[in-house]
Amino acid sequence: MGDPTFVFHGGLDRLLPRARRGACLRQAGAQRASIKHAIEALGVPHTEVGAVRVDGRDAGLDEPIGESARIEVFPPAPGEGRDPLRFLADAHLGALARRLRLLGFDTVLARDGPDRELARLALAEDRIVLSRDRALLEHRRVQRGRFVRAQQVQEQLLEVAHRFGLAGLERPFTRCLECNGLLEPVEPEAVAASLPPAVAASQREFTRCADCALVYWPGTHWQRLRALVEEFQTLAGTAGAAS
Repeated sequence: MGDPTFVFHGGLDRLLPRARRGACLRQAGAQRASIKHAIEALGVPHTEVGAVRVDGRDAGLDEPIGESARIEVFPPAPGEGRDPLRFLADAHLGALARRLRLLGFDTVLARDGPDRELARLALAEDRIVLSRDRALLEHRRVQRGRFVRAQQVQEQLLEVAHRFGLAGLERPFTRCLECNGLLEPVEPEAVAASLPPAVAASQREFTRCADCALVYWPGTHWQRLRALVEEFQTLAGTAGAAS
C-alpha cells in the first residue's frame, strides 16, 4: 500500500510552497491523520476548502485518511456560505476593515493577541475571520474565514466580496469607520457644540455613532468616500478576484 496523494483545484495550489504547486502531491505518513490536518500540513487552511473527494466520493474534513487514497480538494464556490455576514479582520487588515465598514458590513478589527483569543471571539460572535495568518485560520474554533491573498486594499475588498457574495448587499454610510457602531440620524442642534463653526453653519444633515458618538456629515471627505463606494459598486459585479 502506498502513501495518499493530494490534488488541489481552483488555485488552491497557490497556497502551497512554490516547488510543490501544480502537481499531484504524495504525502508520507498522511494516512495517520484526518483530511483537515493533512491539507493544513501542506499549507492550505481548512477555511479555504469547499468540497473534498476521496477516490471520487464526497468526504468530510474530519474523516481519517486511508492508504493509497487520492484526495481532491476544491475551493468554495464564489458566494458560497451562510449568514450572518459578520467579519473579524486581524490587526494587519485595518484598511480593509474600514472599507467593509464604509459599505455597511459589521466588521470588528482585532487587536494583536493570541490566536486562541481571536478564534474564541470569532466563534462566540459567529464571525468570518479575515487574515493573512495561516495559523489563525487553522485554529479548530475558526469555522469560517478567508486567507486574504491580495496586498492592496481595493483588491482585498473585491477578493472578499467575490468570495462571500457581498455585491448588492452593501448599505453605505451606516457604520462608524472608527469603531463599527451603527450610525443614527441626529438633529443639527444636538451636535452643534461639537462641530467646527464653518460646518455648523453650512451643513444640515448629520449622523452620529451610537457607540462612540463620532459625528459625520457630507463634506469633502464624504465625497471621497462616496467615490470609493461607487468604485466598489462598479467593480464588484464583474471583478474576478483570485480564488
